[in-house]
Amino acid sequence: MATTARPGTASLSRWTPSNDGDAGDVGLLATSVSGVTLQTKADELASSRGPTEPSEVKLLSDLPSALQGLNSSTLSFLAPSTIALPNTLPLSTISILHSLAEPALLYKSLSVFIDSPSGLVGQAFRRAIEQELNGYLALVAKMDVEIRKEAQAGSTAPEWKQGWSLGGVTLKKCVYWLREPTLRLRLMGEIVEKCKDKNGGQIINVLYSYTFHGDMFVAEFVNKLLVAVTRPLYEFLEQWIYTGEFRDPYLEFFVRKGDQPEALWEGKYMLDESQVPAFIRDDLIKKILQTGKSLDFIRNGCGDGDWVDKYSVECYRTFQYDGNDREVEDALDTAYHKTVTHLMDILTIKFRLREHIQALKNYLLLGQGDFIAMLMELLATSLDRPANTLYRHNLTSALEQAIRGSNAQYATPEVLRNLDARMLELSHGEIGWDVFTLEYKVEPPLDVIVNAYATRQYLKIFNFLWRLKRVGYALNVAWRRSITGARGILLAVEDVAGEDWKMARACCGEMIHFINQLEYYILYEVIESLWLELQEELDKSDLTLDKLIAVHNKYLADITHKGLLGSGRAGKEDSLIHQLHEILKLMLAFADSMDTLYKFSVEEYTRRQTAAYEDDNDDEDGGGDGGVDVEQHAFARTRIQTLKSSFQAAVERLLTNLAYQSDTEMRFLGVRLNFNEFYVVARRTRESASKQ
Repeated sequence: MATTARPGTASLSRWTPSNDGDAGDVGLLATSVSGVTLQTKADELASSRGPTEPSEVKLLSDLPSALQGLNSSTLSFLAPSTIALPNTLPLSTISILHSLAEPALLYKSLSVFIDSPSGLVGQAFRRAIEQELNGYLALVAKMDVEIRKEAQAGSTAPEWKQGWSLGGVTLKKCVYWLREPTLRLRLMGEIVEKCKDKNGGQIINVLYSYTFHGDMFVAEFVNKLLVAVTRPLYEFLEQWIYTGEFRDPYLEFFVRKGDQPEALWEGKYMLDESQVPAFIRDDLIKKILQTGKSLDFIRNGCGDGDWVDKYSVECYRTFQYDGNDREVEDALDTAYHKTVTHLMDILTIKFRLREHIQALKNYLLLGQGDFIAMLMELLATSLDRPANTLYRHNLTSALEQAIRGSNAQYATPEVLRNLDARMLELSHGEIGWDVFTLEYKVEPPLDVIVNAYATRQYLKIFNFLWRLKRVGYALNVAWRRSITGARGILLAVEDVAGEDWKMARACCGEMIHFINQLEYYILYEVIESLWLELQEELDKSDLTLDKLIAVHNKYLADITHKGLLGSGRAGKEDSLIHQLHEILKLMLAFADSMDTLYKFSVEEYTRRQTAAYEDDNDDEDGGGDGGVDVEQHAFARTRIQTLKSSFQAAVERLLTNLAYQSDTEMRFLGVRLNFNEFYVVARRTRESASKQ
């Protein structure tokens, strides 16, 4: 009888047909029933039925060839999926041959499949099937031996008996022997059909889905296949998490080369979700990706290949699928923590990560106040001139003076070496203020953190803050001039320009208050608050390079949003940044108008002093209303009135927008800017507010 053997083999056991034609253990038992044996009854029925063509002897002799996918005189293959059966046989025999044809056809199709080209996982899958087919062929070979023995023993039997059976070996018995191998072939055929257009992890996932089958035979058989099929996957995994090397010629691993293979980090590697094995948890998949990327970055980005080689030798382990991933998970966790921790130590200690991020805050986010104030004093005169008259060496010289004259001089040489002054692209009609910028050059490998996005954000924030400083500087100069002149020159012409100066100083005070409140909000309530949050993130023990890049980008994104630089729709007149730029333009124009009014006041004062000394004409002592002076005065007065009205209207529009922002801090900024509710904030309907 056929017995269940170990997976991967098929055998006949406990079957020892006797030489005299007795059935033995698995033959037809000669049991006495009413004085007539069953064997004798079968012989009588066979003799009365007469011979069939082809005979069962012939069919049995051809059966081993058919089971191996070979043609014979009675059983021939018309196609890989079609076998021709004799049409002269009774239906009962045809039914038996149908059962025997199934393993023959399955074997033939599987034989074609294992010879087809594939990747490494696909090859492992085909070799596993080939081993099963070899076990099947071993069974067929044993069947062939038994058939031949029976053929020799039955050659002396009567002709009618030879045409019916060989006694110990029959077609039905062959069906019984092939029952379990047929189940295996049928299961493999079904799996192969699902895997034809798949590779790598996709094949593994098809197999893994059968491990939850309710039939233990199916689950155990597929688990055995998975041990062999997952071997290439685990080899990919071992290389990746212990050396950081990427070896996947057929794109079967779930880690792939990214869109920027020449990059050091971002875009170099990515996950291929279609290849992720279902038996590895999502959090482990992320750790696997992070581990290999970290090793690659330590070797190629940080120049610490010796550590990677030492780590690989000390920690390398081989994995094997066994349905219980606990040991594999522990090994992956260990590799992840070792590599990530070492990478963050390198960036923090060797490359002084925190020191450079602090320098970016100090110089590009204007955190080093004394340095920025001195730099502005040194550059103010130069930056008032046309941009095409500026020279790079003059900017660099002013930068060095500002460093030596402020606390920036105590920064490390590496930080100061990265700080530079440069000009943006020139446009016609621009002055130095419009094109000047500070630049902090972050060298590899830290440039993967201060990447292209971060650099643009820093430049965007610096340019806006620098413009705030410039406008505040211009207003303060105009304010100081008006206050100091009020006790001298301006007092002498108070009868002519007194009301104008009263209006100008009041509006200038409004503008300075606006600038101071806005600057304080951005520098302290936004940047400083977000800086503390960034420091907390940097102190976390589970920090990885990906997380570091993400939190740093979020830090900059939050600054631009809360600092009104990224609010609203870019380029639209109702966006906050557009409204702020318009307000700053009005402020600069107002400072220029105060300068014009001051020039008029000085000229009028000079004219009066000259007239008093010359004493030419008494009618001119209280004058100053000559033709040219009157026009200049009228122009300055009208300009100041217009700019004041435009400024107040623009501020009211901005405060209205701030009042309906979703961010609480931005709404509170509007309250602070509207000191004593001086400006009128328009009320909006719920529908119009929701559109903002």
